Amino acid sequence: MGTDRGRSSMIQSIDRAMQLIGTISGPEKDQWLVAELADKTGLPISTVYRLLQSLETHGLVTQHPQTKHYELGDKWMELGLKKYEKLDIRAVSRPILEALAQEVRETVYLNAPRDGSSIIVDRIDSPRNVRIIDSIGERIPMPVGAANKIFLAFSPPADTGPLLERVIPDPDERNLLKQQLQAIRRSGAAISRGEKTEGTIAVCAPIFDFESRLIAAVSIETLESQTTDEQLEQFTESVIAAAGRISSLMGMSS
Repeated sequence: MGTDRGRSSMIQSIDRAMQLIGTISGPEKDQWLVAELADKTGLPISTVYRLLQSLETHGLVTQHPQTKHYELGDKWMELGLKKYEKLDIRAVSRPILEALAQEVRETVYLNAPRDGSSIIVDRIDSPRNVRIIDSIGERIPMPVGAANKIFLAFSPPADTGPLLERVIPDPDERNLLKQQLQAIRRSGAAISRGEKTEGTIAVCAPIFDFESRLIAAVSIETLESQTTDEQLEQFTESVIAAAGRISSLMGMSS
């Protein structure tokens, strides 16, 4: 009997602590006095004070010494970052890639940057009979293809500069590519025509993580002979939207 009462009391304390955290993290305001939290939650002021002390001990809330206001502590950021670090880009993106393939009825790819190239880490086949199939695990050298151009366009210049000098020795060709990369950054997507596979078009957009780091790219690949300018415009909008949804799930703030 005593065990049941103890468990009930512990659950009640957790529920009340979460009620406080929900209030402090809500949209109304960022900082709260103890009395304000008691009024807002309907909890006794002594209970609020006791719970806040416990939450502060664990870094979940913090109190400003001068104003005595409470706000969320840094522990939440630490926990959130740990969560996002453990996210598997393939598992997170899979449902969105599948929906994208069904929407555009073309093959969809997920690429990740690897040591001066990119590698196909996932693929959703087109629901149509006519398909373009590149193998999962295939490595694509820079700067070939839309995905690689995305990685070059959205990576730090300090990383891409030496790479471009190595893979494109001719200065004129390199400057032309840099102009293309600037246009890609402005539009948010890259389009390549027959660079990897003759007769195809690929449309690609970047995926970012919780630290706004470029971690992957999602692309649609289709046959150029069967793609109108209107369809290409729609593919571009769709792939940008899909990449944005994946980035949000990976923790990138809007």
